[in-house]
Amino acid sequence: MEKKELANTLNEVLTPIGLKKKGNYWVIDGNEITKMVNLQKSQFSNRFYINYGYILKSIPLDDMMHIYKRVASIDKRENLRIDELLDLENNIPDKDRLDELKNILLEKLVKNINSVNTENDILEELKKQPHLNDIPLVVKRYFNLPCD
Repeated sequence: MEKKELANTLNEVLTPIGLKKKGNYWVIDGNEITKMVNLQKSQFSNRFYINYGYILKSIPLDDMMHIYKRVASIDKRENLRIDELLDLENNIPDKDRLDELKNILLEKLVKNINSVNTENDILEELKKQPHLNDIPLVVKRYFNLPCD
């Protein structure tokens, strides 16, 4: 399998929910936030990562996104399977890989992206996180969240 097929699968999943492809990114602009998905290739192998997140339009941006996430799972087995599916060097048959990956993307990515549409939605998501260590200080201050 090639990167192109992986990108086509992402496009097939993301286009129906309004994201438009721009290079290795898919983007949709809302009134308060911009939603982004990024296909990232590993520097060391033919492994890929699917990153997604949000840009808050009301605060300056120093990085690619204010809120940055990766398609993954807290379940170790499921997370290992996601890693296997995104490692194009293994021998998973292409059809099986794409079918399984599409299901994971619908469950893990589309579901999350569709549930966040406003700054308040982002704030509610942040409040659910066990810690805010990966959230930029500018975002914590904007939402009056603990900065320690």
